Amino acid sequence: MAKARAAGLPNATLMREALGLVEARRRKPVPRVDPRLTFAIARVGGNLNQLSRWINGAVKSGRASQIDALKVAAQLVVIERQLAQIVAAHTGGDA
Repeated sequence: MAKARAAGLPNATLMREALGLVEARRRKPVPRVDPRLTFAIARVGGNLNQLSRWINGAVKSGRASQIDALKVAAQLVVIERQLAQIVAAHTGGDA
């Protein structure tokens, strides 16, 4: 059981591999992520989704030429700053 745990495999898979019945796929262990980081990234993703919907709605309704480029650019700057703050908070840097 210790060998299976060290290999990151279920016991049955390790035994099947030892018997030559299967060749187990080795996967890298999934890194632990701070739940606050996941939440912050999801919030930024939500902002990007809203911006995309707004642009797509304007394109579908034929108002694409009326899109205010400054509004879009301003929102992208906000998103960029949010991402920088998130990275700084989780890497120890200053935002």
